[in-house]
Amino acid sequence: MLVSEPASPKRENTIPNPESTLQNSESGTSAESPGTLRHRLLGPSIQKSGQDGVNQAAVSEIIYQASEGSKYFEHQKRKEKDLTKKVESIVMQAAKVSNQEIEAAEVRVGALIRQYEATRDLTQTIVHVDCDAFYASVEELDHPELKSKPFAVGKGVLCTCNYVARKFGVRSAMAEFVAKKICPELIVLRLNFPKYIEKSNAIRTILSEYDPRHCAMTLDEAYLNITEYCANVNKDREEVVSDMRRRIFETTGLTVSAGIGPNSRVAKIASNVNKPNGQCAIANDREAVMEFMCNLPVRKITGIGYVLERQLLALDVNSCGEIYRKSALLYQIFTDTTMTFLLNCYLGLGSTEVKPIDQYERKSVGCERSFRAISDMAQMKQKLQHVAEDLEKDCKRLNLAGRKLGLKLKKATFEQISRQRPMPRPINTASDFYRYGLQMLEKELPITVRLIGLRITDLVNLSHEGPMKTFLKGQRRHNDRLEDEPSTSMNIHAEFKELFDGSPDMHDDEEIGELVMIIQGSEEDDAGGAIDDYRSSSKASAARDIENGEKLQQHTANALMPVPESESLPLSTASGESSTALVLCPICGNQISADDHALNHHVDWCLSRGAIREAVKETFN
Repeated sequence: MLVSEPASPKRENTIPNPESTLQNSESGTSAESPGTLRHRLLGPSIQKSGQDGVNQAAVSEIIYQASEGSKYFEHQKRKEKDLTKKVESIVMQAAKVSNQEIEAAEVRVGALIRQYEATRDLTQTIVHVDCDAFYASVEELDHPELKSKPFAVGKGVLCTCNYVARKFGVRSAMAEFVAKKICPELIVLRLNFPKYIEKSNAIRTILSEYDPRHCAMTLDEAYLNITEYCANVNKDREEVVSDMRRRIFETTGLTVSAGIGPNSRVAKIASNVNKPNGQCAIANDREAVMEFMCNLPVRKITGIGYVLERQLLALDVNSCGEIYRKSALLYQIFTDTTMTFLLNCYLGLGSTEVKPIDQYERKSVGCERSFRAISDMAQMKQKLQHVAEDLEKDCKRLNLAGRKLGLKLKKATFEQISRQRPMPRPINTASDFYRYGLQMLEKELPITVRLIGLRITDLVNLSHEGPMKTFLKGQRRHNDRLEDEPSTSMNIHAEFKELFDGSPDMHDDEEIGELVMIIQGSEEDDAGGAIDDYRSSSKASAARDIENGEKLQQHTANALMPVPESESLPLSTASGESSTALVLCPICGNQISADDHALNHHVDWCLSRGAIREAVKETFN
């Protein structure tokens, strides 16, 4: 349904009075009022179910007293101060927006809303299933005597707690010692992941019957599209979900809550409405969706955290419906990305595609470990090695490598440092992670840390054939023709032309960009721009660069690139039989071993030559 203006509250793009807004922020002393240190210390889990009726002011005072004077307390205090300054800046910025700018923004926002409305899909039934206090519920199966007692699961920091403990104000992500101050009789059990995984797999087996392509986000939550299932069994969607929940309970002894809606955003929010052991269905109707979303406090919206909440509240946006009322003003304040997110939340739009988690495109792969604060370099190296090994396992399992490596450090003061650098080639081994991670770590010394993490980005899927593998296939064909046909630069570039112009294994711009990276290297100053610029070119431009590449080949296969004797191998033995598989280097044109290690070493050596890099840049420019 496409409409010019939503049937919703009128816009009230009044510009807030900065003085009154800041006074309200500074005078707020209630623990439940964002903008105070006490509220920040309550943490994000204050939104978890089971917190109704809890005296949050009393809980926040206990947390405040228990934390005061600690490094964590001082860090949170600094962050709250910095955020307050940012909020003040936003309020002052809003006060400077003119009426003319508001009117112009209203026109643009109206166009955006019409654009987003055109994408609304009300034909699908999406379900979000969320286990109730999963770890705690699994433990209760083995310890039924704990059902009426407050207990939690975790070590140092609580991973979850049962609903009895939540009535005291205990919640997940809370420090164990703080939780015991809030609830002295709290029992804390240690984690038992094999047991949780077993139960999770049993639940997923049942979910697969309703949607074989369901998306398991974590051990205890999943998204399903049951549109086809409902049609096949000729049952109402609420009846189907109720049956699903009943079967899960009968099979595992665990209760789950569910949200039902036309898209994943609505279903996710709805699953929290009737927790625990309940379900909430939002009709596949635009008005029903808009009504459901309209009165939601902004913090109830998935994706809005404490920082964005503070900013919205400072602009008098307290509920989802008020996003529209203030939309023109928000358009002037926030980035396009944030504005798109907010308008989609207001309209109740979300994804209707559900597929297994491993089929979604990954942006990064990372691992991190936290520990007691250390400053000894030997200990930090050991921790870094462990993280590198963990990351290698994940990369091998996912068959991914990364062109960029990031280092994350959390200091003893809880301040976080993030560093990133491009790699000379895609990497996915612990030795490379450790080597390059250590180089970044050493630049931060001296330092005392309590967390070390590594993350790769700009990923390469090793299960897909990239340009180098395609090139090697071509080289094998080329070697088969060596006896009948002399090796020339034209033959080499025929293989490159096939690589650019329609190899079935290619992914067009993405793979072309990867080839440019292989030729140019990945220096921080020029690689990203070169790849982006090259991806934006047409295939005609790519063909022109191939022609230029032929000229480049003639310049690179000379004394400018002397090849170490150990890497220059004879083509054949005296008997005429090939003694080893050979390929021609795409950079220097010399014959080299096709062995992966030798080839990688040689290409790395070639790319290290600044003269070649400059020649390539000049040619492609």
